[in-house]
Amino acid sequence: MKITKLRKQLVLSMSILMLLLSAVLSATAQTPRFKVIAFYNGTWDAAHINFVHEANPWFTNLAAQNGFSYESTNNWNNLNATFLKNYQVVLFLDDAPTGAAQRAAFQQYMDNGGGWMGFHVSAYTDNSAGWSWYYNTFLGSGNFRSNTWGPTTAVLKCEDRTHPSTLRLPTTFTSSVSEWYSWNNDLRNNSNIKVLCSVDPSSFPLGTSQVWTSGYYPIIWTNKNYKMVYANFGHNAMNYSTNVGLSSTFASETQNKFILDALLWLGGQPAGPAPAAPIPGTVQAEGYTNMSGIQTETTTDAGGGSNVGYIDAGDWLDYKVNVQTAGTYTVQYRVASQSGGGSIQLQKDATILATTAVPATGDWQVWTTITDSVVLAAGEQTIRIQAPVGGYNLNWISFTAKTVTPPTNQAPIGQVITLKGNNGFYVSGENGTKAMTCTRTAPQTWEQFTVLDAGNGKVNLRSMGQYMSSENGTKAITCNRAAPQGWEVFDWIVNTDGTISLRGNNGFYVSSENGEEAMTCNRATIGGWEKFNFATVTSGAREVTTQSIITTPAVKDAYPNPFTTRLFYTLPDKYNAHTVTVYDFSGKQILHYQVNGNQGTYSLDGSRLPKGMYILDISSGDYHKRVKVQKAK
Repeated sequence: MKITKLRKQLVLSMSILMLLLSAVLSATAQTPRFKVIAFYNGTWDAAHINFVHEANPWFTNLAAQNGFSYESTNNWNNLNATFLKNYQVVLFLDDAPTGAAQRAAFQQYMDNGGGWMGFHVSAYTDNSAGWSWYYNTFLGSGNFRSNTWGPTTAVLKCEDRTHPSTLRLPTTFTSSVSEWYSWNNDLRNNSNIKVLCSVDPSSFPLGTSQVWTSGYYPIIWTNKNYKMVYANFGHNAMNYSTNVGLSSTFASETQNKFILDALLWLGGQPAGPAPAAPIPGTVQAEGYTNMSGIQTETTTDAGGGSNVGYIDAGDWLDYKVNVQTAGTYTVQYRVASQSGGGSIQLQKDATILATTAVPATGDWQVWTTITDSVVLAAGEQTIRIQAPVGGYNLNWISFTAKTVTPPTNQAPIGQVITLKGNNGFYVSGENGTKAMTCTRTAPQTWEQFTVLDAGNGKVNLRSMGQYMSSENGTKAITCNRAAPQGWEVFDWIVNTDGTISLRGNNGFYVSSENGEEAMTCNRATIGGWEKFNFATVTSGAREVTTQSIITTPAVKDAYPNPFTTRLFYTLPDKYNAHTVTVYDFSGKQILHYQVNGNQGTYSLDGSRLPKGMYILDISSGDYHKRVKVQKAK
């Protein structure tokens, strides 16, 4: 169930000067491109009522997506000069004015250059002489003659594709479902009328019980002397016994393009969808291009206009934006929440760019601004606001380019570190014998890296005497380079949550791949898998090379050495459990045991090991020893 909004007057504590300044700035940002007022009756013929009920929210969303405002009223007495002067476009959804004063005001509005769009029954009459200017001069259609039944789609032929409302229409297209009207007057004989679309002959027979089998039937037209468009659709199919609509007037995407472009032309704007919002810049929350679950409402935030509300978990909004320059941006959300606990997730495609908690503000119209940081790619794109947890209103989103200072002295230059992925496992150089992984439960020598200064704020990472390479993002990363070059250079990036990320010279980020596969350097943005916690190895530790990891065993470390079948080794008495692992010299694990109990001296069965050199690894808590041993035969 949607959250009920409490409406209270926003108590402003800021100074009058700051209030006025904020209002001016916000009002400028939210000024609609033009304003539309729709008149409707909504009381007769269930099919017309159903159309009105879907039209009002559909036009509200269309307006929000394209930067104009939409209001509707069933008070036809608002057809007066004082009211109409506030609007650039008037719609008649399901009726026409009947009073003399209403009619006179509308005619004056049109004579003065106002815009108008009418649907279906707004042209219906069997007494055109009763208002001859409207039915015979303005519309030109005269009296209603006949109609099809039942409601069906029709193939429409676009007769004029040069008009601003038809620029994006194909030669023919399939309409949404409607009942279709014909008229006594032949519009082709009226030099003031320009038919834009008519029924294409391929539609015949048109209808199911009352059928047109041939003829000329104009569907969309304009009067050259006025800024107007009439469209004959607007009657939904209905189950009259249950009063349930069976179709939608807005089911045809092509037809919807005509509606949008017609409104834009009437409002004095160029045809086509609204341009992408520029970033850096502010995006109004109600300016979405698509959404699920939300509603818009009037806001009392500074500057007025509308905000997005009724946000529940799983709801989302899409925005078309044009990012001028790739990089890190400060993103700000203007939010209000009675109880808090919600969250905003910014996404690009399926990638989560940032998740931001929404605090309690005390009421649904008490506003605050919250801030996060996000990395955006350049170019025109669609970003999504997802609500993992709802319970808040959103007024606008602002993006400001973030000046990133080169990470001077941020990287622990000269230190030996370990890197732990978001999956809780450690990054391993794998001794340079295979692609790097993020799968180690505890750091040992292969999981230690020395951070070296590569100049210009960049770093090299070295493990076991070899350098980590991005492999230019073309394959899994490795740690097997004898000397650093371009692919072995990384940006050391400190994230806002205290983790670090590594960006290769190819401009992409190192990913742990969640430990599910070998690590890569091909991610365009930073997500969870591209974040690492680092820790400095205890003071005095040094990078261990392949030559120094193997100690010369003392007599009691491992014996006999060389051995033939059984190898003995010792462990200090204080350790009650340990692990023992045998590796070959390529770094491959050959044997691994978990040993419990304190015995002082332990034995390992090496009878099945082939002849050769091995590394014996003994670990317990803070104790770690590796020794070189030899299998004699």
